[in-house]
Amino acid sequence: MPILSDFTTIVGNQRILIGDNSNSSGFTSNFRTAERRSDRNAFISFMVRGMTQTDENAEVFVNDIRIGSLENNNGGNINLWHTQSITLSGDRLNDGENTLRVDTVPIAPGTQGVGNFDDFFITNVICHFHQDS
Repeated sequence: MPILSDFTTIVGNQRILIGDNSNSSGFTSNFRTAERRSDRNAFISFMVRGMTQTDENAEVFVNDIRIGSLENNNGGNINLWHTQSITLSGDRLNDGENTLRVDTVPIAPGTQGVGNFDDFFITNVICHFHQDS
């Protein structure tokens, strides 16, 4: 039986700020993956900007299970966007409603930042998964 690939857009073209000034408890969004194959891997792609004043990475969860992290860009250019992807087992996705959570990251000790968190943006967050034909 052929296997199809499908995707769902979790965050479209809007920029989501995560940090002191917005989403200071992290960012959460619901998304659907109907009829997904639990025996095949899936992945979530992100466009990320910022995270240049931290030594830590932003933890990412699906349905309250840690699936990986968005890597910091410590010392990098705050204005550049980077594509990052996290692969996860298809059985981490529900056949239906799911919840994505991206945590905040603290400012690195000794860094001259304002507030407690290193503000960063995400956009174009897309979950790719398999389905039966």
